[in-house]
Amino acid sequence: MRRLAIKDWHHSFRVYLIWVKMIWLYHLEYRLNAIVHSLGSIFWFGATLLTYFLIFRQIESLAGWTWQEILILYGAYNLWWGLMVCFFNGGLKMGQLVRQGSLDKFLLYPGKSFFYATMKFEPELLVHFLVGLSLFVYAWVEAGFQLQAINLILFLILIANGLLIAYFVSMLFGITAFWFTENKHLVDFFWLFETLSKYPPSFFNKSTILTLAVYSVIPVVFLVAVPTEVLIGRINYWAVLGSFLVIVVLGILAQRLWRLGLKNYTSVSR
Repeated sequence: MRRLAIKDWHHSFRVYLIWVKMIWLYHLEYRLNAIVHSLGSIFWFGATLLTYFLIFRQIESLAGWTWQEILILYGAYNLWWGLMVCFFNGGLKMGQLVRQGSLDKFLLYPGKSFFYATMKFEPELLVHFLVGLSLFVYAWVEAGFQLQAINLILFLILIANGLLIAYFVSMLFGITAFWFTENKHLVDFFWLFETLSKYPPSFFNKSTILTLAVYSVIPVVFLVAVPTEVLIGRINYWAVLGSFLVIVVLGILAQRLWRLGLKNYTSVSR
């Protein structure tokens, strides 16, 4: 059974790589669109950065975070966001697949049907990763922090955890399309969920209920903030352990809800 499961994942991943290559070739045919989209993304990135700059002209720190630390966090958020929207939030398209009957073809593929149904690759969105990485490196050098190898490794692991959390959350929101004709309001809530991830955990400390919410019910702090805290030396070991626990819980919940949704699914394809 285990060998068969490994074979399914191997086959699914090979299909995904072929699909990524096809998408990449397609986007090469429309390079101008990608350039325009990239310029728009850079504009919004700069506008947010300007807002932070104007705020820090009036104050020295925000919720205990200095200007350089906020820049590092915002850079980490953008490199995480670039990867997330390029690869990891395919679950949000589930409503469209169910309504149009397009889900049927994915159910016929050999391997993991939920993986095929949530596949995503939008290379033009990687500009967010590049500008985020640039800001991240600049802010780190400007702050003069000492880079600890163990902290960097843990940071990368936790960023990967954050991507998986976003994947499972997008899948949970998307799966509701099996029961609701229109789940756009839940998709909108996902974007609110990920937007909160660019704020430090200390932003939410004024309210005990809000603190509990962002660590459990709406686990936004595990996406970017906790990994960044680890990198700059503010390690909260309970939060690190919580990141792994959230992945396990969300992963189990997503797979069970997927199976339950398939039982409720009636094909509408023609």
